[in-house]
Amino acid sequence: MGDLPLLGLEADLLVVSAFEGHYVPLRGTLLGRLHEAYGLDLSRLAMALDLRDSPLRCWVSEPLQLPSGPPEQSRFRQLAVIEGGMVAEPGDLLPWPPFNRLFSLLALLPMRGITCGTVASPLLGSGQQGIDPLAHYPDLLEAYRDAFRHVPELRRLILFDRTDQHLRPLAQAIDVSLGRSAAAPFRLDLQAALSLKDGLVGLLRRRNRSDTLSHDISELNALLRAEQVSPVALGIHARRVVEQLVLQQLATEPDVERLTLDKGIRRLRDRGADRWLISCLHQVRSFGNWMGHPPGNGQARAVQLHDVLAMLAALQRVVEDYPWLSP
Repeated sequence: MGDLPLLGLEADLLVVSAFEGHYVPLRGTLLGRLHEAYGLDLSRLAMALDLRDSPLRCWVSEPLQLPSGPPEQSRFRQLAVIEGGMVAEPGDLLPWPPFNRLFSLLALLPMRGITCGTVASPLLGSGQQGIDPLAHYPDLLEAYRDAFRHVPELRRLILFDRTDQHLRPLAQAIDVSLGRSAAAPFRLDLQAALSLKDGLVGLLRRRNRSDTLSHDISELNALLRAEQVSPVALGIHARRVVEQLVLQQLATEPDVERLTLDKGIRRLRDRGADRWLISCLHQVRSFGNWMGHPPGNGQARAVQLHDVLAMLAALQRVVEDYPWLSP
């Protein structure tokens, strides 16, 4: 949550909502911040896809040339603008019109040669358009499931807002939907592991040369630079970095696109990778699974600092030794 340019997000597509044709960058609005931080004026952007005359009532910009800024500034490749009334109208896409238009748009983009693996969006229509997010969360969660089910190119959907007024209950609703422990969002003090953390940050920066790894490593570095960290976020991003490294190492395998992380690690073991390295890979994988899908039925356990330190130590060994197999 917070001011978009300062959130350090990296996305293929940034989504904004606007009344039809009303692109004035008013101070204090998202359009205003895009103009202040990046010099963007929506009325002057070239369009790669114009669906304003369709039921989707949206358009996508051509790839943007954003001005250089501080390293922590959010970056995005293209803009999608969701227009029209934000409340349901006869024949509209229900139950949350702007998000349903967005998800329908994402399904169309690959056919137009536009790839968007990571999408960042505010809670569309919850500002001046007047939608009450709290009343629509159950419907929104179902729409999320459909989006990830029917848009295989979509790997990550990042939601942001200026405050946690609406994000916190949404996060709780997501936790309940996933069966995640309510204790999961707590923060751990990473200053107790300062030397380990700094060494890992340096390693990750040196590995940040691949397009497929760039986003995940940037987000993991941002988490590690903080004084406190969410174990859930840390586990999920650490697992994603390991997954990308495993896929890179096995890039010549004919079935690499169908390998799960567990099967990929086992394939590395079969090809002679160091046994200690294999155990470290599994440790990061297991911690990420724990954070993303904690056990229920009374099997949940509290995450403690030493759990995180053990995972970070394993991650450091994994990143330090890469590539793990000789050419």
